Amino acid sequence: PLQRQLAIAVALVALGTLLPLTADTVPLLALTVFISGVAISPTFITAFGLIERHVPEAMLTEGITWVMTGIGIGMALGSFAAGAVVDAFGAQSGFWVSVASGTIALATVLLGQRSLATHECELDGCEAAIPAE
Repeated sequence: PLQRQLAIAVALVALGTLLPLTADTVPLLALTVFISGVAISPTFITAFGLIERHVPEAMLTEGITWVMTGIGIGMALGSFAAGAVVDAFGAQSGFWVSVASGTIALATVLLGQRSLATHECELDGCEAAIPAE
């Protein structure tokens, strides 16, 4: 189901936020950021698939716009927070903002699994929905 795929994709993004913490050179940092970014596109694709399933067709553009607005706000707040952390604690510490954000995103998706499921079958498996004979 899409909601489970979203959880897996967000988990990969969240795990990817740990990679830049290991970089001690600029080329290694570039490589870790590239690797951590690989999961972002599948995450967006899955999320937009869920939007398409949950938002009425007549309101789909508005639904996508709200999500894109939220993404933009999140990026702006993340940049602000990372800048403040870098100013206060140094450049390496700024990556912890991404780790915290990834953890919050994963927790949000995991907590929302039931509401993201469009059918009971998607949550518990179709076998659970079929009565025993």
